[in-house]
Amino acid sequence: MRLSIPVGEEVANIVISEKAKDVRTSLRTRDPGEAKERQARAVAYLEAVWRSVREGPKRLTHKHTLALAGEVYAAWTKSLEDDPGPSERWLRVEVDNLRAEFGQYGRSALMTLSDGEKRTRSIEERVGGFSDMVLAKHGLVIDAESRVRLNHEVLGALRQASLTLMKRAGGDYRPDPDADRFPEFIAPSIAAKGISLLDLFDGWANERKPSQATVDQWRKHCEAFLAFVGKNDAGQVTKADVVAWKDALVATGGSPKTINDSKLAAVRAAFTWGVENVRVASNPATGVAVRYKKQAGERMLGFDDTEAAAILDAAAKETRPAYRWLPLLCAASGARVGEMAQLRAEDVIVQDGIPALRITAEAGSLKNLNSERVIPLHPEVLDTGFLEFVKGKKGHLFYNPVRRRADAKKPSHKIVAKNVADWVQKLGLKVGRAHRKDPSHAWRHRFKTLARAARIEDSVADAIVGHAPGSVAKAYGTVTLATMHEALSRIPIPKC
Repeated sequence: MRLSIPVGEEVANIVISEKAKDVRTSLRTRDPGEAKERQARAVAYLEAVWRSVREGPKRLTHKHTLALAGEVYAAWTKSLEDDPGPSERWLRVEVDNLRAEFGQYGRSALMTLSDGEKRTRSIEERVGGFSDMVLAKHGLVIDAESRVRLNHEVLGALRQASLTLMKRAGGDYRPDPDADRFPEFIAPSIAAKGISLLDLFDGWANERKPSQATVDQWRKHCEAFLAFVGKNDAGQVTKADVVAWKDALVATGGSPKTINDSKLAAVRAAFTWGVENVRVASNPATGVAVRYKKQAGERMLGFDDTEAAAILDAAAKETRPAYRWLPLLCAASGARVGEMAQLRAEDVIVQDGIPALRITAEAGSLKNLNSERVIPLHPEVLDTGFLEFVKGKKGHLFYNPVRRRADAKKPSHKIVAKNVADWVQKLGLKVGRAHRKDPSHAWRHRFKTLARAARIEDSVADAIVGHAPGSVAKAYGTVTLATMHEALSRIPIPKC
């Protein structure tokens, strides 16, 4: 069996026998991200091959063959029109095309065959490689009849492209009036399934199991994309559609980081899952991103000593639990406010004789695997009576799930976190994005700054705040609770 595996913009042609145990080819890149994308496309193609062996090769309609031939035409004219070379070059190309048309090209011309067989073999010898490339691009395996018809249309497309490039070589760059005769290609298997982008997204979410907050937000991004392009069938979505959406988001003033890391990331993740699981042939979101350079003054900062003291002093005078304890817990641990807002009474524990907080997915959604951890309570938190506050309580400490409104869209802990942020902003301090200090996340920045000043090892500070290790080597071993407890004792907290 001859395989034409897509590798980037090229095709790896491999012949395998019945006894072959695996299929190997180089991905021809050293970039890990690019390698992952290429591997996904190659696997999708091979899955299509094995499926075709089980189900039988696909039959292409006349429209399918014209659409694929059009992609060959577009590739030729686009790549060569800037420097087409001399006109004589294209005359020679056209001569070879005509020889193939009449069965007189290559080795086939020397064979003792009927005129029809000579013509079929000559055209295959002339354009078969181009047919392989366009079929591999879409992960298609087709039947013999479709192959003959596709080769015939590809030859016609190449003849049209050659004549166009001959005009370019002669100085005529007027548009080819017949360039738009080719329809857009919609793969037969995809058109038949009609799978939605939301189905792909749900498949990704069920398999990857991200936090519920990510699922809710990213699904909205996918819905917004579908509303923009007006195509429910994922197989009909093109790269031009994704680029147009990206441009529209930029035009409306969207943050480049939000567009790249959230909106485009959601669509890309759904299509990547679709490619890897043979639901769609390619990922139209690959490589689409807002290119921007971070400007000086954009990096977020931590609270300074004066700001930290003012916030904690105001918190110490509060009677409402969220405002009283969440700023202090964040200041004393560098934890995300959402992690602290969803704490339950049973998450306040004593382990190895050390009072600690258990941050677990059982209490609510977490950002990633490193977020799940046990961290000691800072001595200052203990001195201010936090354990007395927790004593005798059950369930969540800072909200009552029973009182949650039925129409509430955000998780309860996020509502609490937002309320705390609003409370901090009303204190009259210079906080918020305009001042590069998030009302709650600035504690996280401050904690890492204080940890460095206290000469706490990065691996220990990362374990406390829930950051991923900076390297594979640093991921070895564990940071004990006693080590974290000793480190926390060196982090200064303004007296409340």
